[in-house]
Amino acid sequence: MDEPITVLVVDDDPAIVDMIRMGLEADGMKVLSAGDGGEALDVLAREAVDVILLDIMMPRVDGWMALMEIRNNPETADVPVIMLTAKTQDLAKILAFKQGVQQYVTKPFNLMELSARVQSLAKTRPRAAVRVRDGESEFRKLAVRKGGRTVLLGIDDIVYISAKNKSTYVHTYENQYLVDLTLTELEERLAKERFERVHRSFMVNLEKIKEILRVDGAFVVVVMDRDETQIPVARRHLKQFKEAVGL
Repeated sequence: MDEPITVLVVDDDPAIVDMIRMGLEADGMKVLSAGDGGEALDVLAREAVDVILLDIMMPRVDGWMALMEIRNNPETADVPVIMLTAKTQDLAKILAFKQGVQQYVTKPFNLMELSARVQSLAKTRPRAAVRVRDGESEFRKLAVRKGGRTVLLGIDDIVYISAKNKSTYVHTYENQYLVDLTLTELEERLAKERFERVHRSFMVNLEKIKEILRVDGAFVVVVMDRDETQIPVARRHLKQFKEAVGL
């Protein structure tokens, strides 16, 4: 028996996701879901997908940014994408097709027609191979905000992460960005990366440490940003930090 068509539905409206899931599963398809573009890229890093249904307006990583990453990644560059959106402007449609969207469906839509579109597109591409999750294939970017714009920042560009006044910031060599995740959430997400929690308010990229100082009997990390920021290592994190850097 042939494997079912696997569809990734990317939309921040749970009601729409549930409706699409019900319709596509009734036609024998397997449905995966994501609430924004960032989650979608995480799913694509570990799952083989035949067709993507992609909304435009979503929090953090919107459909345009996700589409750009999908098309720039050799693993997903040829996955058919149906842009599923409330935007009806001709300019949005033209932009979508220029960026590699196969079909453009506006809300509200007919579920039977959508299912037929998905099945038709799935036939145009060889079945996706099972993807094994590893450090090289994972989505290694983070949605951050600065000056009213949301951008995707490469994990390797982050020098350290800080928390202050209930907000979380990621710091590169010369810039600071706001991120919509807590320090604890980032710690979990970056568990496989070379990041280490050194303080309740700081996490550092171990590959961006310039120097480790001893100040009044305590350890202080000097990171490789423009200001050579000094970050104290809290006593509760000292043992784990020393093991991570080989002290």
